[in-house]
Amino acid sequence: MATAAHDGSGDAHPAPARARAGLAALAFGLFGGPAAWSVQTLVNLPVAAHGCFPRLAPLAGAASGVRGVALAVSAAAIVVAAAAGAVAWRTWARTREEHQAGAGRGAAHAPETALLETGEGRTRFLALAGVLTSLTFLLVSVAHAGAVLFVPPCGV
Repeated sequence: MATAAHDGSGDAHPAPARARAGLAALAFGLFGGPAAWSVQTLVNLPVAAHGCFPRLAPLAGAASGVRGVALAVSAAAIVVAAAAGAVAWRTWARTREEHQAGAGRGAAHAPETALLETGEGRTRFLALAGVLTSLTFLLVSVAHAGAVLFVPPCGV
């Protein structure tokens, strides 16, 4: 198959905008929000549980500092998810020219098949997936922080 990306000249690459989007930026944009929310959940749940039920008998009220620790962890998760979203958005904007307009030229296959074979647009796709993932987990982290703020600790 002789496409623009695989014509043997070495001039074109399947992901022409890959130099504008580093692997670390793509990975942080894609996984930063979910990782921050995971840490938020994995820290806040045991902190709240131990603050309300440290031994065999439950406390009458939450131990001091439980809400403060949970809010600090939640704020950090929100900042990380927002930063991941910003990095993903910037990467997506940098790869604006990488699209499927040139896919399939000279190919005997349908344009969709040629696009899959060449991988054109994959950097832009990963950046857009990072934007959507980061925004989703940013909202989840904000909701988690809202629960810390508005739900009384230990059900009291």
